[in-house]
Amino acid sequence: MAASMSRRCLFALLALLASCGFDQQPRMGGTVTIAAGNDLDAANPLVSVCVWTNEILRFGLFTTLVRYGPELEFEPYLARDWEMEGDTAVVFHIRRDLSWHDGVPTTAHDVLFTFQRAKDPATGFANAGGYFSHWLEGEVIDSFTVRFRLEPHAEPLAGWPFTPIIPEHLLEEVPAAEMRHAPFNREPVGNGPLRFVSQRPNDRWVFEANEDFPADLGGRPLIDRLVWRVIPDNTAQLTELRVGTADLALQSQAAHLAEYGERQGFRVLEKPSRQFYFIAWNGLRPPLDDPRVRKALAMAIDRDRMIAGLRKGLAEPAAGPIMPFHWSYDQSIGPLPHDPAVAVELLAQAGVRDRDGDGRLRKPDGSAFAIELKLPAGSEIHRDIAEAVRADLAGIGVRVETRATEVTTLFADVTSPDRRFDAALLGWSTDLRLNLLDTFHSTALAGPYQFASYANTELDRLIDDAATDLSRETATPRWQEVQRILRDEQPWTVLYYHRDGFLARDGLRGADMDIRGALVNLPSWWVAADPD
Repeated sequence: MAASMSRRCLFALLALLASCGFDQQPRMGGTVTIAAGNDLDAANPLVSVCVWTNEILRFGLFTTLVRYGPELEFEPYLARDWEMEGDTAVVFHIRRDLSWHDGVPTTAHDVLFTFQRAKDPATGFANAGGYFSHWLEGEVIDSFTVRFRLEPHAEPLAGWPFTPIIPEHLLEEVPAAEMRHAPFNREPVGNGPLRFVSQRPNDRWVFEANEDFPADLGGRPLIDRLVWRVIPDNTAQLTELRVGTADLALQSQAAHLAEYGERQGFRVLEKPSRQFYFIAWNGLRPPLDDPRVRKALAMAIDRDRMIAGLRKGLAEPAAGPIMPFHWSYDQSIGPLPHDPAVAVELLAQAGVRDRDGDGRLRKPDGSAFAIELKLPAGSEIHRDIAEAVRADLAGIGVRVETRATEVTTLFADVTSPDRRFDAALLGWSTDLRLNLLDTFHSTALAGPYQFASYANTELDRLIDDAATDLSRETATPRWQEVQRILRDEQPWTVLYYHRDGFLARDGLRGADMDIRGALVNLPSWWVAADPD
């Protein structure tokens, strides 16, 4: 009797699992809709500065010469293989079976064109310094072979997995200085597993499977279509998931992840992150040019409480822009402690103090110490972080006015030569290769990403030496000292490193995510059939 009952229970369980779709194998077809907080940026990998746009470009629309494998080893992609010529040159052999989506073959000429435009300062490629500052020149040997000369430096191939190749025949007539405004950026032609179909500004982008993508690179994606829908409000994203008009929400609040992750029909997808939130202090505006002031502001912010309240523990306090996944990270350096009393002392040392007992700090000239903190409009997490910062700094007598700013305007403000901001709350995504040249080196002061206008000759020397050191063993202590200097001088106050968490409908399958990106295996995503 007991055995019979057990068998009936087992059969019932198997039937239940089958009805929920757990017995299904990956299948072809269907549409995946991603609910995102922002529109995609220019669909051109040399000018886009949006994390999500670059993931779409890198893993869907275009191909890179090489890519990172699961263990962060270099794998062939557009380049079927390559050989290093000592440490001063590399030769790439390009696949012969990959075409642009308009039918034109992808060749070595496209690779060289991409390199030359990436190196041209007029293009404004954000990572030119970090990726290719030691790459000298290239030459096409034949239509499917390209050779580059380079100066010896650490991890020379590390820039290519983040630099999709662009089509020369469609962009060669566009001047480098006009690349950001090219019509191509809104109607892109790639060579990757997904093709561009259409887009409506601030509404949606639509991509479809590339039927001709080579089989040994994965072949045709499993889904027929990918739709990127712009839904700024987190609650609205959740509603779209509930009614089935979206499959994945990219900006779910931590509370929603905790609640809906336990509900039938939903899943939480987690991955280690290469992103952090930070405040850039404008060093062109005293007293923010004083490291003591910036350090004091950082120590007045209660990051533990921020993480507990806003991230529900899915984060850790940050020491600076060198993240824990990097081989040079030194955990012993650690973030600055939350200590308002020491913060007040540091400010007093810099001449910023309460001069009349009203509880408000004043600068040496007697004017109130007030900071305008700009943040992206429409982002709830930025809004909530900004409010926490405002309250913490008010606790030591610093008045903070938060100002939500349209994203493109905010980007123009922080990257303009005159740096039109006091402080800016931003998000940042790092590469797997450590690159701090464009953000903290004094040679980049006129560049768009040296937001803080920060200069330190010792830091410059360390970055230069580490970038050319061929040994991790000798480079590690240099990067650790960089970490210590940035922690103590706080040109950026990096608030926390966080794990990425996304809410998905259970029907979305195969969305395995890792440190390389949330969309790293986008061509392998599939949609389970609805149960009968």
